[in-house]
Amino acid sequence: MLNRTALASGIALAAASAVFATNARVESMGENADYYMDDVNIWKNPADANLYPNYLLGELGQKAGIGDSTSYNGLSRYNSDPTNPWFGAVFAKSFAPDGSNAGRYPQFIIGGALNRSDEWLSYMPGAIRIKTNDNRGNLAADTTSTSYDLTNFPVKFDGILGFADANGNLYGLKTYLAYSDSTNAAREVQTVLNTYTLGANVPFGSQYSLEADATLGFLSVDVKDADATGSQPRNYSSGLTPSFGGDARLFIDARPIPIVFVPAASFRYVNAPEQTITNFRVGSGANVSLDRGFFWLGVDYFYSSNEVFATDSTYATVSDSVSSTTLSDNGIRVSFGIERNIWTDWFVIRVGGQKVINFHKVNGPGQNYSAMSTNPDINADNNDLVNFGFGLNIEDKLKVDAVVAKDILFTGGALLGGPVDHVLSRISASYSF
Repeated sequence: MLNRTALASGIALAAASAVFATNARVESMGENADYYMDDVNIWKNPADANLYPNYLLGELGQKAGIGDSTSYNGLSRYNSDPTNPWFGAVFAKSFAPDGSNAGRYPQFIIGGALNRSDEWLSYMPGAIRIKTNDNRGNLAADTTSTSYDLTNFPVKFDGILGFADANGNLYGLKTYLAYSDSTNAAREVQTVLNTYTLGANVPFGSQYSLEADATLGFLSVDVKDADATGSQPRNYSSGLTPSFGGDARLFIDARPIPIVFVPAASFRYVNAPEQTITNFRVGSGANVSLDRGFFWLGVDYFYSSNEVFATDSTYATVSDSVSSTTLSDNGIRVSFGIERNIWTDWFVIRVGGQKVINFHKVNGPGQNYSAMSTNPDINADNNDLVNFGFGLNIEDKLKVDAVVAKDILFTGGALLGGPVDHVLSRISASYSF
């Protein structure tokens, strides 16, 4: 019988004193968790939630910079709250016989989260613009339009069910729902994102572990606007066409060499309102446990195509036109991360980065161009070139991770330079019990 706990400790890719988790850890260590184990992976593959039984986790949010406005000075007092805070939990019930060497397995888990922003939300347009007589084919008389904001989702919910058998095979099922329904006089806008993910994490012997997941999703927008000006109503329904996604990665423990190799791949085919999105990524990474630390490195090739059905240059525009604009990207991403305990076992410092070389093309009515681009050097964006942060581990139970605002080392906060927007850009926490 395989002791999955022992395998997980080897495949999880970090020394026990350096194992931290959450989005803040990932962001400060290369902004990519595909090539090592972290608790953020449970939202992609729900089978991994079996590795975090009886676990609370969440974030205070993410803090973006105010910018370069000259209206602020050293004597000003202002506040800008972080965005997208969320919280969740995973609870487990073990059915292992007393005295068993298999640890907790078999076990059942149940978990969930509230207000978490999922990857699939990025495929939903931020707004749509519907022409006045837009009843799917009657546009000649009126070319005015109304824009409808789709960014506000009062309901964002994750639900997870999972099972681990006595041989260490992990299985999980997750659903994600983002829902908005607003009515203002004669106008009603309903937006729905719903995904279902089935995942597995299966060990092969003592040195291999295969993870795979598949997702079925539905994205829809429905608008009914009788238009207070008295013209014909604006009605639009995107329909409910299914979308698909999948991910796979293989952990290869190369003992006696202290390295774990991780080839990985993913794809998305998304039928979003008035656009069709195709994403593909394949790459390989490696990581190694160091003395009181951990290092990883990965290289990806990616391709994405976004076919947008629109009549103007606003790519989130909805209309009846059958013309389309195709935006495509392909390139490579090199990323790395390192963390190490310093001074004491309860404090760890991290640094990481990524470099993207991208070839971007646009093809559509009146548009045909291409350009090379890269991720920003620094602008408080998730795709920054470099990041760093730290983590606190209180009795191996409570773990708090933070991403540090990069200008703090240059300005010293408001003490040595001008006023800074923030000191920390993200704070995450987890608690195991």
